[in-house]
Amino acid sequence: MKNVLFKRMAIVMVFAIAVTSCGGNNGNNSEMNANDNEKATATQTISNKKLPFERGSYVQVTKAMGIEIPTTVYFDKWGDWTATETKIEIIKGYPSHTIEIIKGKTHWNIDLIERTGTQYEAAGFSTGMAAALGASMGQKMAKDMEIEELGTEDFLGYKSKKIRVKYKDMDMDVTTWNYDNLTMKMTGSMGKMDMFSEILSIDLSAPPASIFEVPDDVKIEVQKF
Repeated sequence: MKNVLFKRMAIVMVFAIAVTSCGGNNGNNSEMNANDNEKATATQTISNKKLPFERGSYVQVTKAMGIEIPTTVYFDKWGDWTATETKIEIIKGYPSHTIEIIKGKTHWNIDLIERTGTQYEAAGFSTGMAAALGASMGQKMAKDMEIEELGTEDFLGYKSKKIRVKYKDMDMDVTTWNYDNLTMKMTGSMGKMDMFSEILSIDLSAPPASIFEVPDDVKIEVQKF
């Protein structure tokens, strides 16, 4: 159940990020809180970055199918490195504690209770192919989606662009709050499933280097596709 939930939420998150990109710059790439030196580190244009901050972490909660899933996402190198830690107990007495580490194209999915995990390389494309796919996706989205820009709202001190997206092919109707390419909040539905995600806090201090490393006692199986 948890894997299905994550996959559906991931699909919506991808759409949210794509919509933000296709919708153009939200006008706040260089607009940060003047009284916060940590936030001021992101005053450069970050359209080519995965996240609008160089390093840090954020706590996020996701709700869907009657399940609330808290996660902590640690990141470095503008989001090229991430470690997403999830602790949840869907069934009482059966806790789950996992972490997904991504460093470039290399992914590790680790069960921190069983001390096992998998490693694989994500498929990648050349710059030319990626550009072609991006252009194709943008054209399809422009044709098939209803996109409504709803202005901007302050979210955790960041001026975020509010967008409503309707996509009939997936029976999707979602509203997102985006700070550059980071989705701060999302609410809506896909099919008969109501979905909600929200970042609760952002910490821009450097995360521990060890969070991006596989623990020595974890047995890793390398998968090849």
